[in-house]
Amino acid sequence: MKKILMGAVITASFLTTQTVASDMYVGLDTIGSGNTFTVDVNSLGSGNADDDSKAFKLKVGSLSNNGWRYQGYYLRETYDTAIFDASNDVLNEVGLDIIKGFKVTPEFSPFIQAGLGLGWMNVVGYSEDSIRAYSLKVGGGAMYKVVPQVELVAGVDFQYRGWQDINAGSYTISTSEKSTKLYAGINYHF
Repeated sequence: MKKILMGAVITASFLTTQTVASDMYVGLDTIGSGNTFTVDVNSLGSGNADDDSKAFKLKVGSLSNNGWRYQGYYLRETYDTAIFDASNDVLNEVGLDIIKGFKVTPEFSPFIQAGLGLGWMNVVGYSEDSIRAYSLKVGGGAMYKVVPQVELVAGVDFQYRGWQDINAGSYTISTSEKSTKLYAGINYHF
């Protein structure tokens, strides 16, 4: 909980310092993704495993007059199969996205984006009880304003996530993840 609150404070601080912001918004996205994990166990070799996931993302952002957006987010992702142990399949993540929109009409804007995130997951049976992950992503999509305050969003992100090494007895396990994330959501502008 402390990590979530700290991430929210940092994100809010960043967003409130954006002097070019002319519009604030909050939003919710639902996400489905296909993930490929690469696991390397010292002295035993490496292998790949596929695991789908579903997530929701709460976001708070600001929009400048020239089409740039800065948004902080909290993501809760649930994998179809537990990754590290059978007791937990949930990742929590906070991060920041930078988005550039290209207005085609007053209602319709395609966009590109990049983002950074920091996540954590509880684990059982390792020398650690919680592990961290960092993520980098790029993507694009489109936004459509239904009314001036309500905007629909859809897009695709390509993401790389590096997980903290964990120890199981004399073995060190290194894990990385590549994902394709499809999402749809809604933003409410103030």
